[in-house]
Amino acid sequence: MPISLELEKFCNWFEGEFDNWTQAASNPTKWAHIIVTHKKIGDRKFDTSSRYSYQSQPYRQQVVEVTEPEIIGANVPIIIVKNPACDMIFSYDRDDDCFIGTSEENCTYNGQPLSSQARLYATQYHSWDKGYWKGGEGYFLFQKKL
Repeated sequence: MPISLELEKFCNWFEGEFDNWTQAASNPTKWAHIIVTHKKIGDRKFDTSSRYSYQSQPYRQQVVEVTEPEIIGANVPIIIVKNPACDMIFSYDRDDDCFIGTSEENCTYNGQPLSSQARLYATQYHSWDKGYWKGGEGYFLFQKKL
């Protein structure tokens, strides 16, 4: 897949509203019901927010920029989601038809270590933050609202 098509695909999949209602309803003591929104505000810029379903205001909101650096000698094109907390580095997995991401090394948030993993599919977004937010339970499984 040409690099520019990969970036376009990522941005199309990334944009939208996602929630984990199915996961939260299956075990409400383990999983909070969270709404994640990625609203496009520029060519490759997004206003992202996370909020609990019972609140109207987000508990986390930031502007991120999606970039695709050209790295000489790289075997796999990468996409970087630049954000104030820690940049996320994604690559496309053809076998699973998804983008797999990890946070940059030595990431900290508010002075605490943070390690994040994510998977982005056409209609799903899975994220797992470990460290600052604890995150010992596994991936949050968000479905895209279509």
